[in-house]
Amino acid sequence: MNAPDPKRRRLLQAGLAAALAPLAGCKVPFTAEQGLFNSCLPANPALLDDPIVKAAWEGVRTDRVWDSHAHLFGNGRTKTGIWVSPEFDEPKMPGARLRRMMFANGGCAGTDEARMDLVMIERLKSLMAQMPPGVKVMLLAFDFTYDESGKQRRDLTTFSISNIYAERVAKSDPSRFEWIASVHPYRDDAAEALAQAKANGARAVKWLPPSMGIDLSHAKTRAFYDELRKNRMPLLVHLGEEQAVPGAERHEYANPLHIRHALDRGVRVIAAHCASLGTSPDLDVDRNARKAPEVTNFSLFQRLMADKRYEGFLFGDISAVTQANRADVLPTILATREWHSRLLNGTDYPLPGIMPLFSVSGFVKAGLLDESKVATIRSLRDVNALLFDFVLKRNLRYDGAAFPASVFETRPFFEADHGRA
Repeated sequence: MNAPDPKRRRLLQAGLAAALAPLAGCKVPFTAEQGLFNSCLPANPALLDDPIVKAAWEGVRTDRVWDSHAHLFGNGRTKTGIWVSPEFDEPKMPGARLRRMMFANGGCAGTDEARMDLVMIERLKSLMAQMPPGVKVMLLAFDFTYDESGKQRRDLTTFSISNIYAERVAKSDPSRFEWIASVHPYRDDAAEALAQAKANGARAVKWLPPSMGIDLSHAKTRAFYDELRKNRMPLLVHLGEEQAVPGAERHEYANPLHIRHALDRGVRVIAAHCASLGTSPDLDVDRNARKAPEVTNFSLFQRLMADKRYEGFLFGDISAVTQANRADVLPTILATREWHSRLLNGTDYPLPGIMPLFSVSGFVKAGLLDESKVATIRSLRDVNALLFDFVLKRNLRYDGAAFPASVFETRPFFEADHGRA
């Protein structure tokens, strides 16, 4: 997708704040330091050989590097397993139209609506071809919303990526892709769908409770935890505020404390983004959510990570924590070295390609990044958003602490056969 002409640019810039505020949340929603649109440049061998890029790979066992959080995106025109709500696919409001445009541009999906699904995958394969041998990306399925009766609710779903589609794309290049299933626990066939996904090679299950309408304490959800444990499948679950995918809009389901139900049943849980956005009632103080004090979701994640009972069962992924609206948690994540063995890297692709969501200079101002690295890291975004995310994170420092190679070597986690019997 090419950048718009100057006249269109002025109109787009005027609507950018309204468009990206829901995408990024309430904190510092965007930055214009690298412009509005990704230029989606082809591979640049000279940039890939840059000393800063090469140094980022030093000490990292590339055959263990699996990006644990990457979204598939499209418009469903190919009718191969992507479904998008009319409100998201053909939005009427200017801000919503721009937001959709930014998603597509972040994945360099182009402007040809008939080919968008295919171009998204072609671009992703091109990015992966620039990575060292052995590096993989884990592609996320995303189930429909279901209500408590087990009925599928498309009216409460923003988009859906079927397990069949995610599996098919992953198997189109098994040297570069793995996949993560999504099974709503309210489905009548939830147990069967989970077993089928595992048999077909899924490495985990992905949920976004506020958007998918999943009450983490519901009886059907608790029963599904037992199925996860039985199948020895980890759960990648979004905890904390969600603004990008409205869906069912059940924001009360984002409270990190609710995930204790899964942990207490012996499920290995990956808290997406380390629950780094928004606030929730502190239900440990008062079980009545209307009376409980509001605290940050990140502080609740910290509390859970400090609970000795959950060592070996609760993990955090660091996808999106480098976005401008979440970066204030980075010093704590970097400095808490006892967490490092429990952190898993993910990119939240295609978000690293959405230019206004990241501020590289902001890390310099915060003392987290050496200014000499800025030019190279910025240059990577138009060429390879996945590599941009990796090199940026590998160069962040706080009080002498950095993300160790193990954070990026996530393959052993997904290949491990853990879980309480």
